[in-house]
Amino acid sequence: MSNILDSFQCLNTAIPEELLNSTEKILKYANISKERAQIFQINLDYFRNLKDKTEFDSNSKRIIEMINSDFFEIYYSVLRRVMAENNHSPLYQMFLCYAYMDEKLLEPEQCRALYYMVDEPAIQGQCSYYYLKDWMKKIYKKDAEPSVNDFGQDYYDIFRDKVKRGLLKAKDKNEYDNNTDARFDHEFTNLFKIGHKLCSGQVNAYFPILHSGMIKSDISNLLISPERIESSLNRVLEVDFSAFHREIVYNQPEKGISKELIMKLVLPDLILMPVAGPRAIMWQELGAKTKNSPGRFVLPIFPEGDLDNLMVDLIAKFRWDLSKNMFSYARNDTYQSSLTGDYSQYIQFYKKNNDLSSDAKEKIKTQIARHRNNIREIFAADYYTWINYEAKGLTRLNKVAREIFFKHCPFAKPIRQNMANHPLFNQYITRFESAQLKHSKVIHARYSKLLKNFTIVDKDLADNLSYYEM
Repeated sequence: MSNILDSFQCLNTAIPEELLNSTEKILKYANISKERAQIFQINLDYFRNLKDKTEFDSNSKRIIEMINSDFFEIYYSVLRRVMAENNHSPLYQMFLCYAYMDEKLLEPEQCRALYYMVDEPAIQGQCSYYYLKDWMKKIYKKDAEPSVNDFGQDYYDIFRDKVKRGLLKAKDKNEYDNNTDARFDHEFTNLFKIGHKLCSGQVNAYFPILHSGMIKSDISNLLISPERIESSLNRVLEVDFSAFHREIVYNQPEKGISKELIMKLVLPDLILMPVAGPRAIMWQELGAKTKNSPGRFVLPIFPEGDLDNLMVDLIAKFRWDLSKNMFSYARNDTYQSSLTGDYSQYIQFYKKNNDLSSDAKEKIKTQIARHRNNIREIFAADYYTWINYEAKGLTRLNKVAREIFFKHCPFAKPIRQNMANHPLFNQYITRFESAQLKHSKVIHARYSKLLKNFTIVDKDLADNLSYYEM
């Protein structure tokens, strides 16, 4: 009987054979020299035996830094080889998708969960989702433009800077643009290396390889998925329906459409970083120089904390940065206004604002200090309040901030209907819906020549009209 129980326990704790000696197999696949592989294994053994993996002394930091440096080199080599060979081995896919590297750093059930999850087909939703490995392939194949670096420079900004400094010449541009290896390296160095550390949320105890200390709950439940992201994103859009709409100039000469200003829905690309951590990053509001290109959000594939809160923060910062970028495209009515312009003025001149009470001014002063005078962060905090409290009729903002938010981040129709009689919101709702109705009538008249059987034949124009009827 004892032998039967022992056999059952062994079976229950066993991991797939392919995962035995994972580190050795990954190092070999990455073509790491025998000597360097041995040093890496020794360093990894040292880390595994640390009792406290959240704080490092000077000796530990030195060893961790060596592991970190080697990790990215190994990741680079494995990714390039997997791309070249179209290798679907679960071991290498686990390494690339989850930063899994050593079966002894995780519990057996965690190894098994990852092994079987990595083979599951990707589920796409209304947004586009990418594992980091798939995003890197997209950059390499020139299906997307390389991302900005930590100075806000994209791949082409760097070229212009190199020309100015005499490192390249203008005639080199075509070769530079089509250098797939350089594009790949730019993305790897900037989006991956920087984004990985930022998502981890660790400054002094950053470690890139997945281990059980990073996982606070069931790993299969912690793993992010398109369904979870979409659910969280939709909870924000149920309040702030226009978050991903932007005003662009639309041309379709063959349909007789020229320089039409329309509101267009452009959902972001979501890149899943192989890391466990508490931070998601609004990497850039536009994916290219064109105003209708999708933004880029980077999320840890094992997010800590509340995903809904991460999403609210992402969308707040996206709204802020997009407004700054799109300001010149603000509709030319009797005024030119923008979210960033109105909110920045509100924060900068709050002391002189007669519409604010002394108590409100004191709260703003506290906000500014808390967020170190970073207006973008102050706005994100107020946006959180707007989505989670004000939308439920629980007033937390002062009347000046509330008016700015309703002007630029109006509530969706069901919320407006529920709050139509709320004394602090009814004037904004009435004003907003009156403007929407007026604009809708103007558009109907202008689009009349494009009707066929009372239906607008151009989808983008039909969507624009729908926007003003939301």
